[in-house]
Amino acid sequence: MKSFYLLLALLGSATAFAQESPPNFETVVEDVVFNTSSRTVIDEKAIKDSRAPNITTLLSSQANITITNTPFQPNSIFIRGGDSSHILILVDGVPFYDASTVQKNFNLNSLDIKSVRRIEIIKGSQTVLYGGQALSGVIKIDTVPQEFNEKTMLKGHVGNYNARDFSLAHTEQISDNQGVLFRGQGSWKDLRSPVLGSSETYSRDSWNGEVAYAWKGTVDGHIKGHYIQERNMSANASYATLKTFDTKDFEQYNRQASVSSVLKFNELPWTPRLSLNAHNSFKTYAQPVNTTNATLTDYKYGANLRSVRLDLSPLRSGLIDVDAGLNYNYENFNFRDKGNEIANASSEQMGAFVKADLKWHPNFILSAGVRSEKWDTRNGVESYQAGFTLFERTKFEFASGHKTPSLFQLYSNYGNPNLEAEKANVYSLTQEVDLSERQQVSLTGFVSNYTGLITTVGAPPNTKYANVNRAESRGAELVYTLRPTDSSSLLLTYGYQEPRDMDKDRWLLRRPLTNGSIKYTHTWGPHTGSLEAVGAGERLDTTGPGGLVQSIPGYAIGNMAYSYEWDHGLTLYTRLNNILDYRYQEVFSFYSEGFSGIVGAEYWF
Repeated sequence: MKSFYLLLALLGSATAFAQESPPNFETVVEDVVFNTSSRTVIDEKAIKDSRAPNITTLLSSQANITITNTPFQPNSIFIRGGDSSHILILVDGVPFYDASTVQKNFNLNSLDIKSVRRIEIIKGSQTVLYGGQALSGVIKIDTVPQEFNEKTMLKGHVGNYNARDFSLAHTEQISDNQGVLFRGQGSWKDLRSPVLGSSETYSRDSWNGEVAYAWKGTVDGHIKGHYIQERNMSANASYATLKTFDTKDFEQYNRQASVSSVLKFNELPWTPRLSLNAHNSFKTYAQPVNTTNATLTDYKYGANLRSVRLDLSPLRSGLIDVDAGLNYNYENFNFRDKGNEIANASSEQMGAFVKADLKWHPNFILSAGVRSEKWDTRNGVESYQAGFTLFERTKFEFASGHKTPSLFQLYSNYGNPNLEAEKANVYSLTQEVDLSERQQVSLTGFVSNYTGLITTVGAPPNTKYANVNRAESRGAELVYTLRPTDSSSLLLTYGYQEPRDMDKDRWLLRRPLTNGSIKYTHTWGPHTGSLEAVGAGERLDTTGPGGLVQSIPGYAIGNMAYSYEWDHGLTLYTRLNNILDYRYQEVFSFYSEGFSGIVGAEYWF
């Protein structure tokens, strides 16, 4: 092991210098933001205190964020009524998604939540800074630690439905300015059937592995390798009725592998910040002919994502700050059915942006930016974003954006190569108020106008993707925070939205009109406990042959968590989800898991 550390030290010696105190190893590339945008940060302490089983549990408690699951797709995330394909996921500063999926996302629950240090959610179009994928928002997930003190963590929990989860992490500062990280995690569970009343269970296992090397010097940076593997046995859904049904031997396998690097050149003009990423995805859907499957299922999807981004700060003054950047993305998508190649396509996207903050007065800041973006042979487009901040509490913002169809939407067996780009104009106004030293409230109103929104038309198996001419989502969000004491907090969120298909004059599918949460956390001595209620209103979904659309009832569930710090290194904890075992429909006839509980321990040494 020491020889490995020596090798890493030699690799970093060209840019490193000695420091007297332990350095902060965080290297941020995606640090350019619009101060007028709505942002929510879930920090490491909040993640740990929640003892949430996965990332989507944390996200689903946020105002106007809806997450659904189906038998076939990764988690679908909707922000403010936009589509789930309008969200860019960044992990440690680089895009992280499966380019072969419809929405260009991945199953967030396959990412080990115990490795997550910070989650930042930016709502509203962010295409000026991040490109067309960020049409309704960005989710940033940070896993590389800021400090690399020598320590090892063992953590594990068990729960109902044969749930087991074990992880190991080790960080070590190998010199004053260099550190390494190793992480591994394995998780197993027999998932409850999504068919209401069924006694069937479906096995799931997932594996995570990470290794990272970080350094400080004239160049700050890190190099990281990440591997995720997930294997699920799953229920299925009928083409004829769209109902979920129990099946045998339907296996879904998913693999994500990436290598990324983030570099910040401290002593060069304009302080360049460079990120590089190579990401490979592979997934299969396989089921033999049996009593529940009349024909062989053998689908294989492969995808590659390559991305490069350069950020610059050409001007920093007391009056004007200017940021600029360039990015290049390459995607490749391959689909095979029973060994026959159905689709093999690729795309390239190039973009450049510039953003300026004009500080006329300490209580008035004007922000504006523009991006020029080009995809393959399509004509280039421009996106704009502008806003102002008054007294740091009143924020208004306008943003436009363009997003090209995913390769799956263009070239899969449901694809339509004639799809047009989706476009959006988004307006938002946020007012933050300090009611007292311990009370804050934030109220945001928004309007999002879409043209060319991509949806599906036709009944399975003849479903195809098509553009909707006009769609709109408008609504409001309320966030209230109260800290009665230094050791307790109360957080209340409420979201209301009206996501409407203007062509058909009905609500967009799978987006509830209301959602909200209330969470109370209290720490006393070595004890930390939390109580939480999360709910959402009714929503529409396709519920039968011929595209029949009906309403799905809303839901409300309660969760609780407790942890006890036995000593400085050992913590015992438990988490109970959906305490009343209420099984609601996530999509038509696909029912949530219901009650689940875990008990676990975490030991640092």
